[in-house]
Amino acid sequence: MASVAFFGLGAMGQPIATNLLADGHQLSVFDISHPACARLAGAGARVGTSPADTVRGCEFVITLLPTSVEVAQTLTGPNGALAAARLDAVFIDMSTGALDDFMRLHAAVAARGLTLIDSPIARGPDFAAARQNLFLVGGEAAAIERIRPVLAPVCEEIVHCGAAGSALKTKIINNYLAAVSVVANAEALALARAAGLDRDFLRQLWKRTVAGRGALETVYPSKAFAGDHTPGFSARLADKDLALAQRLGESHGAHLATGAAARAMFALQAAQGRIDEDWTALLDVLQQGVPRSGAVP
Repeated sequence: MASVAFFGLGAMGQPIATNLLADGHQLSVFDISHPACARLAGAGARVGTSPADTVRGCEFVITLLPTSVEVAQTLTGPNGALAAARLDAVFIDMSTGALDDFMRLHAAVAARGLTLIDSPIARGPDFAAARQNLFLVGGEAAAIERIRPVLAPVCEEIVHCGAAGSALKTKIINNYLAAVSVVANAEALALARAAGLDRDFLRQLWKRTVAGRGALETVYPSKAFAGDHTPGFSARLADKDLALAQRLGESHGAHLATGAAARAMFALQAAQGRIDEDWTALLDVLQQGVPRSGAVP
C-alpha cells in the first residue's frame, strides 16, 4: 500500500480520498474545511497541520483544488508541500486550472528533480463515489505507470493524453465543448417552449438527428475529417436556418446568443469564399487561421 497526501476534500475530493483510504493506503489530508477533514479523520486518515506537514513521508501528493492559484499556494507557498516532499515523490494535480500556471509549477517541481502529472477529471462527483471517473493524465509514460496502481482502482479508466499539460488541455477543451452544448440546448429548449412545442417530443426526435446525436458522431467523420468539403449540408443553408431561428426567437422573446455566435463563424467561412461548401468546412477555415484584423464580422 502507498502513502498518499491529499489536498482538497470538496465534492470531488472527498469521495476519491475516501476510496483511497478504503483501499488501504496511508492517507494524510489537508483542507480549509475542518468538517471535511474530520470526516476523513474518522475513517482513519491523518490530518496535516500545514501542506508541508501533510506531505512528509508520502510517496504521492494529490491536489484537487478550485483553481491553479490554490495549487501553487499549497505547493510553493509558506510551509508549502514542495519543500517538504520526499525526494522520490510524485505530484498529481487533479485540479482544472490555467495551463500557463500549471506549466510554471511543472517547471518548479522538475527543478527539484520531482515529477508533476496533470490529471484533471472528466466526470462528476457521483462517478467519483462509484469509482467510475475518467482520470486524464499528462506526463512521461514511466511516471504514469508508477501512479497507476494507486489511481486505477478508484476510477473507471486512466487516459494518457500525452506529454505534461496535455491532459489539462484536453479537459479544458472538453469542458468548452460541453458548456457550449449546454447553452445551445438551453436556448433551443427555451425557444421550443415559447413556440408551444413539447420538450419530451423534441428530445426523442433529436436523438435521431445531428442535433441530438452530435456533429462529431455524424457529419464530421464523413466530411471534414475525410477532407471532403462538398456540401452535404452547406454553410449557406446552415446560416439561413440560423437566421430563421433567430427570427422565430425574436418573435417569442427568446435570446439566441449561441446562434448569433455561430452565424459570425459562418460569416468567416463566407469571407473566405467558401459559404457554399459543407458546413463542417468551417473547421478547415479555422485551422488555416483567420487574420485578427478582420476576426469576427
